[in-house]
Amino acid sequence: MATSLNNLAGLYKSQGRYSDAEPLYSDALAMCDRILGVNHPTTATIRQNLAILQRQSTPRPIRKRRLGQFVQTLKAILILPFSLLWRLAKKLIRN
Repeated sequence: MATSLNNLAGLYKSQGRYSDAEPLYSDALAMCDRILGVNHPTTATIRQNLAILQRQSTPRPIRKRRLGQFVQTLKAILILPFSLLWRLAKKLIRN
């Protein structure tokens, strides 16, 4: 059943019907997680299909804005003094 849902969702995705495909991928993923386990290859494939769909259905300006925010955060981290980064890393490890 999960494979059939995955295949139907793939058909909808290829037709550009993203809003119809996403719930089918989610249902197929839930079934596989429950029955096969999270590490099963079929579960991983369906999870990857869902992730690809979500990336494709996210409008380009939103993706660019998120990437810009990530780059700004990364820049802010990289310019911190090493001693501050070391203390932050130790705190994160402790928690």
